[in-house]
Amino acid sequence: MHEPTQHSAVSDALSAFAVGPLGANASAAVEAARARVAQARTHLHDGNAVTSQLAALLLSQGSSADDLRVRAWTLGATLASAAMKPDVPVLATAVVVGEATGASEADMVQATAIGIEAAARLLAAVDSAEFRARWNVASATGLLGAVLVAARLYGLDATRTRHAMGVAATQAAGLAHNVQSAIGALETGKAAADAIEAALIAKHGFTSAPASIDGRRGLAALMAYRFDAVSIVDGIGTCWVSVS
Repeated sequence: MHEPTQHSAVSDALSAFAVGPLGANASAAVEAARARVAQARTHLHDGNAVTSQLAALLLSQGSSADDLRVRAWTLGATLASAAMKPDVPVLATAVVVGEATGASEADMVQATAIGIEAAARLLAAVDSAEFRARWNVASATGLLGAVLVAARLYGLDATRTRHAMGVAATQAAGLAHNVQSAIGALETGKAAADAIEAALIAKHGFTSAPASIDGRRGLAALMAYRFDAVSIVDGIGTCWVSVS
């Protein structure tokens, strides 16, 4: 009988990174994250057609304008419409959850730096022409960085953060051929909403498979055409690839 993996070097490294303190060598990454958050905030009140229609649709389905998922989804879609980058779900999640939890500016920026770094490392681990030809990079990999932001700002411990990653990994998606269209922005915004939902589900006791990224049926096995776990775990927390 197959016994599921009980540990994962990838998930353990990412969850420890998300909840641990940042060292002095994180200063460049933190300052870069601070600049990205400031840029994101300039789009908070943009009302482009994509996000206006999305907000109206979500509200018509019974969601409240104050619902965190609605706010993260619409902000993420707005940011993606301005520039489709892998850190868009991270930024939308940081701004929305940071405000909702009353996080200090320093805590929000540190969480953002962690999320950007995690998304960059995950992308490096799975990146290939085949991956980019099939998947929306911002939604598929940015989601995992975003869920670490939410987990840190909600104060989850390492175990619940690992479960949050597992929940989020089951929702990683987004098609490459949508990236240049409005649906690509919606996919990317949804990654931020899904990250918040995953963190809250884990916070309230739901669990997931430990090896959600590198397991036999994990994200990499299902979506990637190559997978380099070393790109995720090697030097994490001491070497910041997102600003190298």
